[in-house]
Amino acid sequence: MTSIHTTLAYLDAGSGSMIAQILVGGFAAAGVALKMYWKRIKGFFGRGDDEEASTVATATADKPADHDTPQS
Repeated sequence: MTSIHTTLAYLDAGSGSMIAQILVGGFAAAGVALKMYWKRIKGFFGRGDDEEASTVATATADKPADHDTPQS
């Protein structure tokens, strides 16, 4: 009492383009996520010196010089 079933399956052009779109979208999403979390990833594998240097550079860059006066 065994039966053999033939399965007729195919991938049409719409299925192929959907698979390609999923792959491209996945790579794009991974790239955006990598860009967003790059400092955390770099800090995790780095020595930690870059964070202190960037904090000092940002603090001095934000402070206006004494001789800067607004122009009227």
